Amino acid sequence: MRFAARQRRFARFNRWPALNALLKAGLLILLLTNTFKLYADNKITDPPAVLSDKAAQALLLDITIPPGSQRLVAVGERGHIVYSDNQGQQWQQAKVPTSQLITAIHFVDQHYGWAVGHDSIILATTDGGTSWQRQYDDLAMEAPLLDVWFINRQAGFAVGAYGQILHTTDGGSSWVDWSHTIENEEEFHYNSITAIDNERLIIVGEAGLLYRSTNKGKTWELLESPYEGSLFGAVATGSVDSALIFGLRGHIFRTNDFGNSWQQVKVNTEQGLYGGQLSSDQKITLVGNAGVVLVSKDAGLSFQVVQRPDRKALSNVASLADQKLVLVGEGGVKLASPLGKPLESN
Repeated sequence: MRFAARQRRFARFNRWPALNALLKAGLLILLLTNTFKLYADNKITDPPAVLSDKAAQALLLDITIPPGSQRLVAVGERGHIVYSDNQGQQWQQAKVPTSQLITAIHFVDQHYGWAVGHDSIILATTDGGTSWQRQYDDLAMEAPLLDVWFINRQAGFAVGAYGQILHTTDGGSSWVDWSHTIENEEEFHYNSITAIDNERLIIVGEAGLLYRSTNKGKTWELLESPYEGSLFGAVATGSVDSALIFGLRGHIFRTNDFGNSWQQVKVNTEQGLYGGQLSSDQKITLVGNAGVVLVSKDAGLSFQVVQRPDRKALSNVASLADQKLVLVGEGGVKLASPLGKPLESN
């Protein structure tokens, strides 16, 4: 019965519709693993992530550089969390107490970070990502958390499928349901939560859901969305009141008044866009399906589009000090030129 219920939930779950093919095998393995390994009291087991020398070449869904650090940390399938202390040349696998798919990661400084994933799992680290501890899960919910954001070591949010939003004020020792603060009767998925500055946040989601908060997430306002399709992320542009949101079929929209109005940014691709970042040199990079990499040097007014020859889906990106990119997605970590091209082709 539980396996059938999970199948029905995943039939509706559309975090990345264009990534369904590459996730299908991994999700099926997770479903079978979590369904048939039982405790004596019939609770589903969740064994620790298995150590693998190929973890950095497996499916990875998010990557970040902790503030104040040069370490790269990436997360993905089977509970894999990997890190590199030499600009992505070599990777080590962290000790992780779950084999669930990990979907997102966030650090507030070089030591403290959080990661979220399937079965509403929340993990925490205090050593820069070398080791992780389980803070929260909800196997009965049978739904993934899709993003996490903290303003400091104490206060943060995790968002996900079916309108989940959790809030903590004690560093994750306890989490409370925050869904009553947001208008979402249909329980559409929240795909990402993004800080535009120290006070203001944006949540985007399924069916064009779009919210803003001006008080660090205490309250949320539903905005009129410029797009009815799924939105997968947002990114600050470096300009006051300005931000980008992006999603299916290459749709990108820009605001100059923190969401009161939006203008579409035309780009030369119809591939879904799944992740993005504003780098320290004020360059915006977006990545997505079929190996597309979009780079803007004018605060998101225009983008140069590169399609990588392997056409493997990309889920997020980080920038190195030399402006080279570290891409993650299907096939794990890939080092790339500042425009996203394979290094060997430059």
